[in-house]
Amino acid sequence: MRYIILFVAEYAIIVAGLVAILYWLTLDKTDKVRFAVFGLIVGLVGLVLMKVGAAMFYDPRPFVSYDVVPLFPHAPDNGFPSDHTALAAVIAVTVFAFSRRLGFALFVLALAIGVARIIGHVHSPIDILGSIVFAFVAGAVAYYLTPKLTKRLKA
Repeated sequence: MRYIILFVAEYAIIVAGLVAILYWLTLDKTDKVRFAVFGLIVGLVGLVLMKVGAAMFYDPRPFVSYDVVPLFPHAPDNGFPSDHTALAAVIAVTVFAFSRRLGFALFVLALAIGVARIIGHVHSPIDILGSIVFAFVAGAVAYYLTPKLTKRLKA
């Protein structure tokens, strides 16, 4: 069980990225551009939100605050927000904008990553929730901006 938790917590993010890339390869040229623009916006806005959130809120990691040993090595820095969960959620939000079914599956994977990081004692639930909220907000911004930017790219 430990190895499954470790794999999901540390490496499932690679699976999410590969699924997104493979999905992108199936799109036509117009949708590839829209997908890339959408993903870039979600990624950049998500990164800004994460940096601001981390600067405004400090959440010590569970292995620092409590008498627990993490399942895998990690620096004892700010746990808020979870980078792994945020990246997986950003990927899920991006794919969801083009394929609800595949995006939902990737969102389930993002949640699994977050839960595995909680079980591994390197994040608390607020770190995971914050990451997901940031990804959704970034997705809303991208949903608004993508049509405007892709329209300009065609001009």
